[in-house]
Amino acid sequence: MASRLICKAQLLKGSPVRQVARSYATESNQATHHFAEESFGNNFWRNSVIAVVATAAWFRVDQHLVSASDEKHPITKWIEYHMTTSEQNDQINHANLAGATAAAEYKLFAQDAQRAPIHRMRNPESFENASPRALVTGNQVDLTDLKIRSD
Repeated sequence: MASRLICKAQLLKGSPVRQVARSYATESNQATHHFAEESFGNNFWRNSVIAVVATAAWFRVDQHLVSASDEKHPITKWIEYHMTTSEQNDQINHANLAGATAAAEYKLFAQDAQRAPIHRMRNPESFENASPRALVTGNQVDLTDLKIRSD
């Protein structure tokens, strides 16, 4: 309904709102569509051949590097250079173990904890029985923050 009003409004003839509202409809009288020609000469096949040739060349270079010397492979050297040492890993593992031990001890301590006992009165209504005028000086207790539970 709103799109009809926008399209028919005389004030919006040249505005981009009208163009957006009519963008769903085709204005072409041509029934055929032109697609790109598919052949074996596009970039996918060229890139595939380049990848196969590069893989074969790397395999030959890799064999030459390994057979030429008794040292480790260059990639293995690079990985070992960037890895953490076993001593550092041991220190990290010991620190994690100490933290896990402390957490387990705290969990056992918290599991064994008990709530403080609650002293329940037999007759809580006895607080309300006394007359407020019959209080003796020195025997008064401030009970403003006392909450009587009946559960």
